[in-house]
Amino acid sequence: SNGYYVAHFNCCGPIAIEKAISKYYHNQGIVFVRDPAPRKEISKHIQNDGQLFKGLLSLANRDAVCITWSWEMKNVAEKYGFTLIDANDFEKLDPSKDVALILVRGKFFSDQWHWVCYPVDKNVKAYFGPETKIDKILLLKKK
Repeated sequence: SNGYYVAHFNCCGPIAIEKAISKYYHNQGIVFVRDPAPRKEISKHIQNDGQLFKGLLSLANRDAVCITWSWEMKNVAEKYGFTLIDANDFEKLDPSKDVALILVRGKFFSDQWHWVCYPVDKNVKAYFGPETKIDKILLLKKK
């Protein structure tokens, strides 16, 4: 649609960022009439930053268009006035004050990779079952 991969609008990267920004504002007691960061808009920002590598990967696997790299997550967060800070310890996250984007993976040589929003999404450490590993934690902070 208009040059965008429509499938990416509902992929885990844009969905996780949408949830994280909404959760951040909710934690601050700020209520919006309209979603402050809709996933379709987020996806368009990601896709505007370049799709060459994903396009090449999609020749081998069409689902590659749904990939969202961590640098893309950081760029989108910037566009909405946030910064994403690398964190190392999931156990130190506080669900009452921290909002994070977490990349989880399942079996190493599989397509089991997924961005989740902490604390909105439940069972982060078991998303793909007992094989689930946390690959990256990005804390959402307002600039």
